[in-house]
Amino acid sequence: VQLGMDVPTALETIFRNSGRPAGKEKPDALRHEGKDVRVLYKDLKEGNVQIIFADGKWVKEIILEYARQPHIDDLHLPPSGSITGVADTDVLDSHRTLGKQYDDRYSVGYTSDRKLERYWWRDEKTPAGFRVRIGFISGKLSVAGAIAAKEIARKIISVPAEDESKFAQAMAAR
Repeated sequence: VQLGMDVPTALETIFRNSGRPAGKEKPDALRHEGKDVRVLYKDLKEGNVQIIFADGKWVKEIILEYARQPHIDDLHLPPSGSITGVADTDVLDSHRTLGKQYDDRYSVGYTSDRKLERYWWRDEKTPAGFRVRIGFISGKLSVAGAIAAKEIARKIISVPAEDESKFAQAMAAR
């Protein structure tokens, strides 16, 4: 599923690639959120998938809740937003001594001021003029300030709120 897909194409893509049996073409849940529509597919091999359709027409957000949570090292996500958080020495030395390489396109923060979930994100510009945000959210910590979770619970691909009007214009122009 990709941002900008229409409803029938997105639903067919999920069904075709998920291995769901015949008769299970429809989503497991559907909810109207103003003009937008959210659908949920449960218990797929990869995990639970939510798709939000802008104005009920085009995919504007995809959320994957991983069934098997990958480690931040598997995705080459930096352990912190600071170069000094990578290692005790400079970043080049840490790559050599630790044997790890991090994707430096990601910013690192938290989902709220309680600091219970870490959030890695990056934005990519599309030819249509809007941005696509790719983000990963860690598993929840039980206590604020605890050592950060190293597993990724969710992946989110979305249109940033400030680009939603550009997205709508691009979809309307199709």
